[in-house]
Amino acid sequence: MADYNSEEYEYNLKIRLEILKKKINDGKIKIAPHLIDDFKSSIENIQYSEDGGVILDTVDGRIRSMALAVSHLDERNKLKNKYSLSDIQNHYFQIIESAFKGIFNKMLEENINAHQVASLYSSNSKLIKNVAPQINTFINNLYEFWKNVGDIGCWHLEDSIDNLNGIYGGDLFPSYSENIASKCGIYTDTLALPDPFVRSKYVLENSDDATRVYYFIKHGLNVLKYKDLACIDLAYPIVVILPDMQILEEDDGRNIFRILGRNDAIIHAQNMFETNFSSEEDLIDFLSDFKTIEDLEDKIINKDRILFDTEWNGTFRDNFNRYKKTIPENILIGTTPGNILHSQIVSRMAISNELLLKSKQLSGVPIIEAPTSWKYFNWKLEYDSLRAENHYSVEGLHILKGLDDLSHTDMPWIGDIPPESLIELRKQGALHEIRDMLGDSVQNLIETNPENFNATRDQLHKNIDNSLSVHRKKLEELRQKKWKFAGHDIGSWIVMGGIEVAAALTGTPSWGLGLFAANQVLDAPKLKEIPSIYKEISAESAAIKKSPVGLLFKASNKNL
Repeated sequence: MADYNSEEYEYNLKIRLEILKKKINDGKIKIAPHLIDDFKSSIENIQYSEDGGVILDTVDGRIRSMALAVSHLDERNKLKNKYSLSDIQNHYFQIIESAFKGIFNKMLEENINAHQVASLYSSNSKLIKNVAPQINTFINNLYEFWKNVGDIGCWHLEDSIDNLNGIYGGDLFPSYSENIASKCGIYTDTLALPDPFVRSKYVLENSDDATRVYYFIKHGLNVLKYKDLACIDLAYPIVVILPDMQILEEDDGRNIFRILGRNDAIIHAQNMFETNFSSEEDLIDFLSDFKTIEDLEDKIINKDRILFDTEWNGTFRDNFNRYKKTIPENILIGTTPGNILHSQIVSRMAISNELLLKSKQLSGVPIIEAPTSWKYFNWKLEYDSLRAENHYSVEGLHILKGLDDLSHTDMPWIGDIPPESLIELRKQGALHEIRDMLGDSVQNLIETNPENFNATRDQLHKNIDNSLSVHRKKLEELRQKKWKFAGHDIGSWIVMGGIEVAAALTGTPSWGLGLFAANQVLDAPKLKEIPSIYKEISAESAAIKKSPVGLLFKASNKNL
């Protein structure tokens, strides 16, 4: 609690009041109509000493609170101006490159992936012995960097209210086998990825050396493939990597996610067992009665609500035992199968809540690739709809999920759009038109059935296919224009010879037998008219190719 009599507090309050006064005079403070009278009264009560200073005893709580909020925002804006998002990303990648640039270049040269390199390092005792001692120094320096500027980076995204940001979650980091920006970057302005070194803090600090080396190498190489998209010279990068600041907090700021996860676990269990639970204690008491896996399984009515991993195809008992083996032995002491199931549901729901809250904080839309996380996220959305909660853009969620699905269908190029194509889309200002094209008719489908993500995927496929088909038609029409002129095939005029044609295109007069023959045989326009027509065709060609769909068409063809 603040000591209102301390000299430090009085000094800070005077500074805040000066900032508040300046903001009011500059017209940057807007007061709600129903609060204006009270605000004026508070302002009028403020008294000043003979030297012009504020007599602090005359400043009431309303003004003190407002001054605190305004000074905080003022300081926040100053820090944002001092450290741009581009500056933060460039410095971050300098740290990453200092440790991984050599290995990364070798990986590209050998055409292998991050998992293969990490597996090589973590299976070689000499490499483990060489790398493991370096990990703590690296991550401590990185964590210190984020403690200094991590919040500022997040503020930049929080305040980008006119942008459409994609917020990745549900896993440590996107898969090493693809670049997630390749599919999401044609819809989002900025794709926010979590720093995997922060998200893996527990593993990097507590696991055996082989495991630590594996994740250390894998994360470093995975991160570096996003450098060009994160360090691009734009106000908002195509990709931005930011830390989960709660992980770096000493008081465990992630506890709120676990609390929310436990609340959702109650609802999930009610659906699973078709039993009402008045509280978490009620649920735990219920589950504690099941001493064997068989007892637990017999009580579960809706078995489609049980999910350990979408890739596990065994029976409930098989999958349960498989999941149980992933839990440390010391945690299993004294637990029942019911307790284990409850813990699994809570952890999954906590992840979904974390992503939703982070998306809301960073003014973004959730993005989930991991199928198991996506399933639990869907259940979370279902439970939220029952409670009329909404933390996200439903249309954005549908489209980003649809793009992820399409990258695994007959449009695999969507998941492999080169970084240079994404950069070109931004520089040509094409993103908004592509976004509109993707979203055509999607809103109607969502209103009909907001849970039908497959319908959205199919509509996206149709929208993209139709747009590319129209573009192909325009290109074909352009080709016809290039080869037909005044009803005649320009190819017929080749008899005029290269010199005359070149002269015509450059506007230089030219005479010769070929020209004479062509003019006699064909009822064609004079050669001097060709330059303007040629320029028109060239301009139209450039416009079509540089159109938003044209750029997308170009990107799709790079992967055919």
